[in-house]
Amino acid sequence: MVATFAWSETYGTGSGTVGTPTNLNFGSTSAIDLTPSTYPITAGTNSYEKWVRGGFSGAFTRIDNIQFWKSAGAYVTAEAVKWLGAANTAYTASTTDTSSIATVAVPTADPATANVSIGGNLTGSLTATGFTDYVVMQAQIGATASAGAVNQKTFTLQFDEVWCLIK
Repeated sequence: MVATFAWSETYGTGSGTVGTPTNLNFGSTSAIDLTPSTYPITAGTNSYEKWVRGGFSGAFTRIDNIQFWKSAGAYVTAEAVKWLGAANTAYTASTTDTSSIATVAVPTADPATANVSIGGNLTGSLTATGFTDYVVMQAQIGATASAGAVNQKTFTLQFDEVWCLIK
């Protein structure tokens, strides 16, 4: 057996609704698996924040060294995706206001060391079914952005898995 990974997204109002997304599209609503053309982001505004966590289940000894970055897809003029990978906090209703949590550009290369926390600690680990801390992201589209869709991006979450079989 090995660990099973799945994204978990919290979205909506109040304490939020939790689901397993098939995409992490940004848009002008707080929803899971949204269609960007249905919920476009107007130039000069921001997307709703995305609150996602890495979820792990199955048989493993330890999961740690969580690394997150944008591994593919170019930004268009006046587009940025900001983030925080150590949001060891409860979900707060997503907003289109400029995020006070997601404030730094998402790395565009493998950071080589953990940049997503577990239990509030970048050196934290999971030894049983559980989640990383929240990765909070927001697309920020400047007023000078061209009309139309932005380029697709690929975000990578990498982790180390230790699995031991003792006989």
